[in-house]
This record gives sequence, C-alpha cells and structure tokens, in this order.
Amino acid sequence: MGTSNKKLRKGRVAKMFGYGALTVGFYTAVFANQSAVMLSFTKGGIFAATLPVLTAFFLSFSHGGFTNYFWQVMGIEASKKKIQRRQEQKQQVEREQIRPQPRLRA
Repeated sequence: MGTSNKKLRKGRVAKMFGYGALTVGFYTAVFANQSAVMLSFTKGGIFAATLPVLTAFFLSFSHGGFTNYFWQVMGIEASKKKIQRRQEQKQQVEREQIRPQPRLRA
C-alpha cells in the first residue's frame, strides 16, 4: 500500500509541475508579445470575439489544473458531504379536540 501511495503522489507532483510550467509559459508568451497580442485582439470581427475568449479559457484550464494538483499534493481536499436521507415525516396523530360546551347562563 505504501508504494501505490508514493506512485500516486509522484504522479500528482509531476502533473502539478506540468500544469505550472504550462501556465507560466503561456503567461510569459502573452506578456513578452504584448503588442502582437493587442494587435490581433483589436483587429475586430471574429478575432475580437474568439481570441480573448479562447485565451481566457486556456489560462483558466491550465491554472485550474495546477491549483487542483497543488492542493492535492499539500494534502488538502474538499470535504465530502454525506447525503442524509430525509427523515420520514412523522405521522401526526389526530387528537380529539376538547371544545368548551356552550352553556346557557341566566
């Protein structure tokens, strides 16, 4: 059991560094070529509609992958909520209602 945990941890560390390198490389490429990126993003038409969206999607995907594996390597995982079954509604027992009897007082 110890070896499978080590392999799993090594895989997570490798994926974390892979996604981290991908994210850093993409940010570096975008900021190093700022003028070319701005020129193509502001061309208009289909370029203005698709390039910023695709760039944001790619950055979000790579950064999200890095963050996911980073927290897994650190040992922090989301809590797993237990599904609780709704308690069956208790059947209400119908009780005889005691009502005051009308009295004639003279």
